[in-house]
Amino acid sequence: MSAIQPIVDAAEVDRVLGTRVLRWFSAHQRVVDALVAVTCLLVQALGLVLPGAQSLWPGLPLVILSSVLLLWRRRYPRAILVAVALANTAGVLLPAPVAPVTVPAAVALYTVAAMLPTRTALSGYAVLVGLPASGLLVRLLMTGSTRAPSLLEPLALLALAAGVAARGVTQRRAALTQLVNQRLTTARVVERQRIAAEMHDVVAHSLSTMISLADGASSGWERHPGRSARALAQLGGVGRSALGEMNRVLQVLREGDAVLDQRLHRSGHNVSDVEEVVEVFRSTGMPVTLTRSGGAMPEQAALVTTVYRIVQESLTNVLRYAVGPTRVEVGIDVAPGTVVVRVTDDGRIDTRRTRAPSQGSGQGLLGIAARAAAYGGTSEAGPCAGGGWSTSATLHIDRGAAT
Repeated sequence: MSAIQPIVDAAEVDRVLGTRVLRWFSAHQRVVDALVAVTCLLVQALGLVLPGAQSLWPGLPLVILSSVLLLWRRRYPRAILVAVALANTAGVLLPAPVAPVTVPAAVALYTVAAMLPTRTALSGYAVLVGLPASGLLVRLLMTGSTRAPSLLEPLALLALAAGVAARGVTQRRAALTQLVNQRLTTARVVERQRIAAEMHDVVAHSLSTMISLADGASSGWERHPGRSARALAQLGGVGRSALGEMNRVLQVLREGDAVLDQRLHRSGHNVSDVEEVVEVFRSTGMPVTLTRSGGAMPEQAALVTTVYRIVQESLTNVLRYAVGPTRVEVGIDVAPGTVVVRVTDDGRIDTRRTRAPSQGSGQGLLGIAARAAAYGGTSEAGPCAGGGWSTSATLHIDRGAAT
């Protein structure tokens, strides 16, 4: 089975949490970059042509250069920030000094703060403000200019804060994506483990019953042909039922099957009634009786499946290991908040069979304990005082997982 792939990505989280405008921006980043560059060019050029503003030369070429550089701001955020800072520095060093190109510089700083760590963003602010300030300081020393350098640029500070906030949103979205994926992956892994347990139940229990039916039909064919015929008919029914269950479980286990995503929580919960499994084991010649006491069984699919599997596993162990049982009793007691399942027999334990390799996988009693623990309960298994074997499980209904 191939590894389980992430189920949700950041783009899907955006589709769930974002507005329509934000989703459009996320899907058309190149168009957005072009719009940002054109907007910066228009805004900055408008500041040049306003009455009393600077001349278009050499300010306009610097504006065009800084705005065009923004087209590559996502791919090379550091380099674009340094290039814009150098353009601003060149502007203040010209014989006819040009005011720093503030809008493209703010966009470049925002990009660095939104994409890179905060330490890098602070360094970017220092470069963006420090280089032009150094140029103004040099000009002040050389020409006695009245314009003093400043290390506090309100627009740059605003861009820095906005970029850091945007990066926090991105990190939160990535963390949410990872959390959702972890929860979904964990749920799918747990469900696959449960389905693997169902496969054990289908294969181990059904085959054990079929083997016993076949042995009984073979040994009693000459003396009891009618009973043997009924055993063979029951053998075919058990085989067809097991094949149907295996096909269903294997279909769910297929990688990429839509059933796995949509109906895993229901898989394995369409088992037969306990009466039917008792009848199957009775047809093998096992003297098994079923007794119900207390209230009615709650209509919870997972609970019904758990009780069914505990009874099935316990009767299969009797079939495998008990020698000559004359009494096998299955008791299901439903009390307020609890369900107690108990299976006892008076057979003799075949020590040779328990020491030798058996038909089982050694996971049966562990499976019963796990099913009981899923409902906050406990299970016990061991020999009875007067001979035979007893297996019991107590389930706490109010502590079980919801179906």
